[in-house]
Amino acid sequence: MKFDHFERRSAVLGSLALSAACALAVSSGGCQLQLSDGSDSGSGGKHSATVAENGGVRATPGGASNGNAGATNNGQSAAGNSATEGGSGDAGQSGSSSPTSTNHEDCGDPDRIANDDRQHAVNFGSGATLCVTDDQDSDWFYVDTPSDGRAHVIKLDISETDGSWVDIFVIADKDGSDMGRIHPSQRGLKLSSFVTVGPGTRTYFQVEGFTNNTDTTTIDLSVTAEIDEHEPNNDRASATQIKPGTEVSAQLVLPYVSQTDQQIQDVYKVQLAAGEHTFQMTAVPSDLFPAIQVSDSADTVLSTHNHGANRGAKFSFKFTADEAGVYYFSVDSWVDLSLVYSGTEAASYSEPYKFQID
Repeated sequence: MKFDHFERRSAVLGSLALSAACALAVSSGGCQLQLSDGSDSGSGGKHSATVAENGGVRATPGGASNGNAGATNNGQSAAGNSATEGGSGDAGQSGSSSPTSTNHEDCGDPDRIANDDRQHAVNFGSGATLCVTDDQDSDWFYVDTPSDGRAHVIKLDISETDGSWVDIFVIADKDGSDMGRIHPSQRGLKLSSFVTVGPGTRTYFQVEGFTNNTDTTTIDLSVTAEIDEHEPNNDRASATQIKPGTEVSAQLVLPYVSQTDQQIQDVYKVQLAAGEHTFQMTAVPSDLFPAIQVSDSADTVLSTHNHGANRGAKFSFKFTADEAGVYYFSVDSWVDLSLVYSGTEAASYSEPYKFQID
């Protein structure tokens, strides 16, 4: 389930710097993200948010590498570590995880938690109150997800004061790739940011002062697994068997593991009689732009580039099965999905797409 868009490759994750004045107010079917409070950028992956022509969010090809990548890796290897502070970061099989431990320090003792580099990163737990005094002061945290076959959404609710302003760099443990940057546009903001990752991953968060700080920043963290009983079904080999005439409900979330492992496609197989059939997309989250490809048991493509008029649009199309047998249906995204962004939570993180084949 490689992110081909059925004949096209998405490009390397580009950089993004959205100003405080940027606000997306998308018409019907749009992504409806409010990004005025922050920005994100990154390099090292296929997907990165930028403003598309229709007001939605899509990836940009060939973006420049984040200038902070060197500081982000901090000379450490991509291996995990044995730090145990902060409690367990494991999410449940579905729904939301909010571990009980919280890391806490203040500006009177800004180094109370010994996590100044990647090697000494601590579990983010349910969040942290921290003091990073300037751009030379970093606190490192990690978030682990369970090996449950599902994508996960990491949500950070960031609360600054007039005396605090931070940068957050997101790094994949698997290959050390720079996944993106979270940067509130000014001091004293409250900002929600989201990172989507795959199962069985460790993700690092390097928090550093954007300028000189005299007060703390509080970050509340939660991890939510996609509610999709059909996962893992990311390729033909793992395709989920479904029945004709039965509505299927699932989610499409980008499960980033590394630059070379960010499979998003959902694949289904169904036994059909010979003749004409109809694929109906009966529900679509407002930010999602699904596209469908149909192939036979010999992997011959019968129909492709089937999608709605815009994000959130329902649609249907007809196709012909030349003979009775097993047919495969791939659900992909017609536009590239965001890996790291700040603003209003995407509808596709909590709402399913639904379809039926008749």
